[in-house]
Amino acid sequence: MTKSKKLKKERLMMVLATFSLLLADQITKILAINLLDEPVKLIGNFLTLEKTFNPGIAFGIGVHPRLILIFSILLIVLVLKVAKEEMNFENVFSKWAISLILAGAFGNVIDRINKGEVLDFISFNFWPAFNLADIFIVAGVILVIVKYKSILKNSPKRSS
Repeated sequence: MTKSKKLKKERLMMVLATFSLLLADQITKILAINLLDEPVKLIGNFLTLEKTFNPGIAFGIGVHPRLILIFSILLIVLVLKVAKEEMNFENVFSKWAISLILAGAFGNVIDRINKGEVLDFISFNFWPAFNLADIFIVAGVILVIVKYKSILKNSPKRSS
């Protein structure tokens, strides 16, 4: 297989992974809207499924909805640009990291476009509520950190 065909196949797999994760996020949000009229305690008061709507950004910090939407879209464009220029797509960490981050970002952008706010439904008693898209973003960022930490650790030291 030529390098060009292999790259196209890798990109297609990433698009499918991203779409599958995005679909999982959207399905869980539909289920939460339709089934969580009352909170569901899974582990006492420690873990609860409860629909809440977040018009702000992370941790419910209030910001104008249009600014959030613009920032989110710019962040997606930035992730795609950095991914194209900096990431090694032959590496499984890189592929999953980008797929996770994009799926999470698109999942929350879809909420903001459709509802003007993000639906959160997973709640620990010590942390603000969140959703699968948030989990995907955090997991993707962790993969990027792990990958780049290993690259930096193994790179030759520069003398000053």
